Amino acid sequence: MAPFFANYGHHPPTEWLKEREAQNSGAKLYSHWMQTIHQQARQLLERTWEAKRRYYDPKAKQQPDFKVGEVVMLNAKNIYTNTPLRS
Repeated sequence: MAPFFANYGHHPPTEWLKEREAQNSGAKLYSHWMQTIHQQARQLLERTWEAKRRYYDPKAKQQPDFKVGEVVMLNAKNIYTNTPLRS
């Protein structure tokens, strides 16, 4: 027995899985408005990403290609832990 049936005495409706036409005429307008806002926000974010990329890329250094298992030096100047560090 499903928990929903045990609580309510019937199985839950599954018609929400089917795509239906909106009964409220304002819902279609609101949905269109929200999609437009989402598209505008996406375009603004893409322009911001492009501007950041334009200023960052010329100054960026090529990162070293580290392989798994290689031994590397680590500067622990800005790493804070609860364990004492050797000086």
